Amino acid sequence: MLKLIKTFIAVYETRSFSKAADQLFISQPTVSVHIKQLEEQLNVKLFDRNGRMFLSPTLNARRFYQHATQLLDDWQEATASLDLTTENTRTSISIGASQTTATVLLPKIIAQLSKSTLNSMNLKVEMHNSEEILAGVLNKQFDLGFIEKPITNDFIVRHTLAKDQLVLAGNLASDMWLVREKGSGVYHYMQQYFKQQNIVPEHFLTITNNDIIVKMLSENIGKSIVSSQTLPKNMSFIKLPDSFNRNFYLINHQHNNRPEIQDFIVMVEKIAKTLL
Repeated sequence: MLKLIKTFIAVYETRSFSKAADQLFISQPTVSVHIKQLEEQLNVKLFDRNGRMFLSPTLNARRFYQHATQLLDDWQEATASLDLTTENTRTSISIGASQTTATVLLPKIIAQLSKSTLNSMNLKVEMHNSEEILAGVLNKQFDLGFIEKPITNDFIVRHTLAKDQLVLAGNLASDMWLVREKGSGVYHYMQQYFKQQNIVPEHFLTITNNDIIVKMLSENIGKSIVSSQTLPKNMSFIKLPDSFNRNFYLINHQHNNRPEIQDFIVMVEKIAKTLL
């Protein structure tokens, strides 16, 4: 039943079987089967099709959604409590961090957390691109996400944490571009730069890791747009216009109301004020 509820929530929030499948890392036919099984168990219709692509939730679906999200939160809280004993009462918090925030921002935040706060938590951090983190927060894979891409969603609360300057770095005379993958925050800004400069790159390498890009730039291989905070001190770069001054964000699901998550968000925002 739990997997059916997770699928229902994903379809409800994305209004799409295919987007829900991508979010849950399952096939679209599996999503369809899950919704059909849930409708049969509840004996109600949950979605109407408006055209070929868009789904509209029924009144019953809107009523069930609030209960479904609460059920999922209760289940996660209940399973998390199984790891707790009188000697070990740590709070588990799962974090998805984009590559730049994971190496530039998150260490600075964690370094300023008190020892007692860190001792009270089990923090699990995974590194993904911004789009993958958004999907992870939506499907409750992550409690919190640290990203640098200004993405939005009706079910996501976004907090601005700190600022970052993107620069053009590397062998500036090279015609080889080192490009991040689609879905990453830097890819979003690089496409913006190409459009502004009327650039259609003939030679480029797609690299899914920012550290590898910086290493290749250090070896005089190509050029790229990267955070100024990730560059070694001796690397040449060109500062980009103010439109490339981006923000780092913290995101959470609006229905994730666990007190420990909300407390952690308050702590992070307080620390981030010193970094702005």
